[in-house]
Amino acid sequence: MTVFNSGPQAMTMDFHAGDIGDGRADLGFKTAQYEEISLSDWLTHTPPELVAQHLNIDAAVVPQFPNNAPGFLPL
Repeated sequence: MTVFNSGPQAMTMDFHAGDIGDGRADLGFKTAQYEEISLSDWLTHTPPELVAQHLNIDAAVVPQFPNNAPGFLPL
């Protein structure tokens, strides 16, 4: 996994099965419009066979992903 900051710096770490990664992102944009697409919602609208192949899971598991979470809501 590689994490980029707002400058020209990046940090890369190797992860293996069973490893845990912790991340936090604080984002701010000067705009009057807010949009968000959750990863889970995005994955549920991708062909299940493709998601299963990339995540190395059974395609029958993909429809169980939640696809109606509101994610972050603007204040």
